[in-house]
Amino acid sequence: ITEMSAAAHLKELRSAQEHFVEESFAPIIGYGPHGAIIHYSATPETDAKIEPGGFVLADTGGHYLEGTTDITRTISTGALTQEEKVMYTLVLKAHIGLARAHFAQGTRGSSLDVLARQPLWERNLDYNHGTGHGVGYLLSVHEGPNNISCRRNSGPAQDCPLEEGMVTSNEPGIYLEGKFGIRLENLVMCEKESANSWGSFLRFDTITLVPFDRSAILVDMLEDKELAWLNAYHEKVYEKISPHLNSRERAWLKEETAPFVR
Repeated sequence: ITEMSAAAHLKELRSAQEHFVEESFAPIIGYGPHGAIIHYSATPETDAKIEPGGFVLADTGGHYLEGTTDITRTISTGALTQEEKVMYTLVLKAHIGLARAHFAQGTRGSSLDVLARQPLWERNLDYNHGTGHGVGYLLSVHEGPNNISCRRNSGPAQDCPLEEGMVTSNEPGIYLEGKFGIRLENLVMCEKESANSWGSFLRFDTITLVPFDRSAILVDMLEDKELAWLNAYHEKVYEKISPHLNSRERAWLKEETAPFVR
């Protein structure tokens, strides 16, 4: 398996699905050091063989009649170093921080970005891209005006308040040049959580349903609230996805989504 053959196989799998239209963007499959190149695109000259050990970063998506997808998973292909596990868990903490957000109506994406970056900033780490972007329906996979970034975009249509029904990505990462890259991306939909005398409050519903790589997670690094979110998310993944799988696939998913315990 190489980066390019993996991308081609993913396209074949998507093409076999009902209502598939086309890929929503050119796939990014980066093994090892290539994963640290944020907008890497494999060519015949750079097409790396995916070896047993380390990480492969896969950022792909599809256009369907039902909507547009954009997902990134960083997957272990064998034994991982302690550094790789620590970095993966930090990015997962960043992802959960944003996924758990509850906020007042009128809040802009720039005000929520810190929820994802804080676990990395605490270790003097960061990533050089936005945390989230809007996703259109069979249009651009990077579509405003909604976005989540610590850098204010210019123009009146940018950095708008997040509103019910907006679909936005949640994709923090970490990239160590010459070593590996990690990005964990789900799509989230903004929805109303409650209303009281203080106004209306919103939350994110995670609508991408794919397990995280449990072999890369250091459970002791997770706070109780983070662990609770992760277990609830994996429970939802199994509940929603398992009915569409055969018995062998279902057994695999059951193992991958089993609750974490300390």
